[in-house]
Amino acid sequence: MSVFVTAAVQEQLDYAQSQIDRHTAASGNGRCLACGEEDPCSLRLVAAHVFTRYGRLPRRAPGTSRPEQVGTPKAWSGWLNGSTGASDSTG
Repeated sequence: MSVFVTAAVQEQLDYAQSQIDRHTAASGNGRCLACGEEDPCSLRLVAAHVFTRYGRLPRRAPGTSRPEQVGTPKAWSGWLNGSTGASDSTG
């Protein structure tokens, strides 16, 4: 079953998606990367409400939390390092 939306509704959904993409919590500190509020920030909640109102889900964008930008060590290269057999020789 296909459900069509008006141009105005699609515009609201597109804007809400852009806000969700922009207002993403950083995985390192739990604060929004755009406005600094605790996750979920107020703008993200409003955007999520738009999707709820129309019975839609926002698109997911892997990697949007950008943990490398949240005060993690400069050598951070992802969670996979720990599972590839690389180990710290300090122990």
